[in-house]
Amino acid sequence: MAHIIFDIVLVYFAFLMAYFIRVNWVFSTDFNFFLFAAMAAVGSVVWVAFLAFARYYRVPPRSGGKEWYDLALLLLGGVVANGMLIVIYFFPQEILFSRLISVYAFVFGSAALLFTQVAFKLFMARVKKSDRKVYRLLIVGANNVSENFIKQLEKSPYALYKVVGVIDPYGLKKEIAGSKVLGKLDKLELICEQEKVSAILQCDAFEQTLNLISFCEQHDIKFQFDPALRGIFEKNLRIREVAGHTTISFVKRDFNNQGKRKRYTFFDAVLNQVFDID
Repeated sequence: MAHIIFDIVLVYFAFLMAYFIRVNWVFSTDFNFFLFAAMAAVGSVVWVAFLAFARYYRVPPRSGGKEWYDLALLLLGGVVANGMLIVIYFFPQEILFSRLISVYAFVFGSAALLFTQVAFKLFMARVKKSDRKVYRLLIVGANNVSENFIKQLEKSPYALYKVVGVIDPYGLKKEIAGSKVLGKLDKLELICEQEKVSAILQCDAFEQTLNLISFCEQHDIKFQFDPALRGIFEKNLRIREVAGHTTISFVKRDFNNQGKRKRYTFFDAVLNQVFDID
């Protein structure tokens, strides 16, 4: 949320800077500053709100080949905000004024948003390296699916997950993709206690899915499973992406109660849409 507020402030100052550069750092009588400042505030909110609901501020941020999507959203949001400003402010002006100010605002605003996005990604990368406030992930399954996931996770600079080990349901392997196999499913509870597991990813043993969901719910552990285990249906499942790898997450929500449904559903939908978090 702080990131969003900071971006609104920066974009607003970008609009004001565009004004002063265009009118040579004076308050123009033909081009009222205070009216422009009010319209710029609206434009700033529109720009950042567009990005927010397009999941530009998702946690963790996109990485790898998908970073271009964030840039496209940023530029499109600038076009929408400046286009709105031109229509509601410039066109009604009695005196024709240079529309170059919108170009300045677009360039300055885009630069400011790029700066904060880079700073945010550097912060996320630093958090991951420090191993603080990251999910301690236990993977169930020692197969090609889990091996590929571990490799992709290691490549991602922003995914806040640390693999603490792997459970091999069949006891056939001792290591996979550099992660140690800690035992079989009969040691699940002990391993979770010893390794302080805060997230479980299931990549094998499909028949144990419901048991794992129940276990995670009881122990307040985040549960995800790979789409390769398709076939199960739960109303609280959501598609998630970790290090470019698609997973399905079980979200603990109690919307069966009529009172809670009205209070929580809206805010849950906003958090999901804006930040892409559970």
